[in-house]
Amino acid sequence: MDMGSVLWYSVLGIASIIVFLLIDFWRRKTYSRLPPGPPGWPIVGNLFQLGNKPNEALFHLATKYGPLMSLSLGMKTTVVVSSPAMAKQVLKTHDHVLAGRTVIQAAQCFSHDKSSIIWGQYGSHWRMLRRISNTELFSAKRLEALEHLRRDQVVRTIQQILDQSIKGKTINIGDTVVQSSINLLGNMAFGKHMFDPHSPDFQEFKDSLWKMMVLGGAPNLVDFFPFLQWLDPQGVGHNTRIYLKRVYDILDKFIEDRLATTNKGRDGSDGPKDLLDALLDMRSHEFTLTDIRGYLTDIFGAGSDTTAKTIEWAMAELICNPEKMKRAQVELDEVVGRNRRVEESDTERLPYLRAVVKEVLRLHPVAPLLIPHRADSDCEIEGFVIPKHSQVIVNIWAIGRDPAIWIKPSKFFPERFIDSEMSSVDYRGQHFELISFGAGRRMCVGLPLASRVIHLVLASLLHSFEWAPPNDMSAEQLDMTEKFGVTIQKAVPLEATSTPRLPRDVY
Repeated sequence: MDMGSVLWYSVLGIASIIVFLLIDFWRRKTYSRLPPGPPGWPIVGNLFQLGNKPNEALFHLATKYGPLMSLSLGMKTTVVVSSPAMAKQVLKTHDHVLAGRTVIQAAQCFSHDKSSIIWGQYGSHWRMLRRISNTELFSAKRLEALEHLRRDQVVRTIQQILDQSIKGKTINIGDTVVQSSINLLGNMAFGKHMFDPHSPDFQEFKDSLWKMMVLGGAPNLVDFFPFLQWLDPQGVGHNTRIYLKRVYDILDKFIEDRLATTNKGRDGSDGPKDLLDALLDMRSHEFTLTDIRGYLTDIFGAGSDTTAKTIEWAMAELICNPEKMKRAQVELDEVVGRNRRVEESDTERLPYLRAVVKEVLRLHPVAPLLIPHRADSDCEIEGFVIPKHSQVIVNIWAIGRDPAIWIKPSKFFPERFIDSEMSSVDYRGQHFELISFGAGRRMCVGLPLASRVIHLVLASLLHSFEWAPPNDMSAEQLDMTEKFGVTIQKAVPLEATSTPRLPRDVY
């Protein structure tokens, strides 16, 4: 490289630094009432302070700068919430102002965010999707009508584990539950067993969903410096389009096949309508086939991954704490017995199992930072100003580990939710100490389904089998390290051995 080129790049670099310093100075001066926060570097701001586990880094920063903290992440002003009181301000008191969405590059591929209830901006179209979800798709009546489809899939999963158990094979809990979750959602969406687990279509669908989640959760320069979108330096946009197209193609085939049949039901019968029937019945110029495809993509992407991760973490914690697993199994034997399978209705009478689920959601929230909100106008909280279009992150991982709220916060202790002041705390958006599914307008629409599935699958696994670490490994040797992404997963997937604990005819 000649001296002229070196000089040119040096001048360009210095000019860029000056521009970004001026922008940062203007931001700080304009928004002098921003919440306190750590000083940042030129251009990148506080990006390097997040590390590979931003939930933990933000937790530690909040201990110094407070539960309402501001950072500069590249070109994005970001406000981080780390306490129940501040979460209530953001998700309830000022929910109408802070219900916008910061949309990442991956969600913009094929304009997916325009038809997505997860990524769509708060407005009339989003409110319509929310109304459809609450009144049609995830209502108690609809979920009860499709209970038999969930039961059938759980039975298939238990039989699959039984076959592997008899052969002496270890069980990959995460992979088994993801596979089950996708087919369970497929049963409800399309009224039939969606895939053969060994078919190429199933593997392609599952792998594409997984790779989309990985791309969506990885740090992406474009999300911090939007002007780089045309360059796509990390290939996130390019690769997401590849995997999203595969998912779209598979869902389009199901939609097209249904449109080619009668509108009476899955096979012309008058049985209960599945979710696709319900969605097609609501088609209009405002709710198109594109919206239906985007909606189904959200259901399969978010529904399968979050449910599977929660169950995997629950099983990992119980295997690490065999005395707590035993207590859950004794409860199951008392309520269900050993001469029949667990039913969904049984889970309401299993207080210890429900406490286990709450404790897992507290200790290992699947979406540790939720999905970032966006301020649609300036908003004042506790004397500080959250500027219009700034990003708002709620660190529920930090809230779940706060020693001011929880006794021994890093310990897995389901008993904290039984016969104590925390026994009434629930995760349905009213208790801001435990908002694993969010709260307010942006609360997870699939919570009613997720709650049923998590309790049923976990109860069935514990009722049907004894579980232990593989290869004579002790419980203490299980690796419980977390890996950050859109969802928190185990860095080392959970492998376990299973031994049948019921009479053979019950399976």
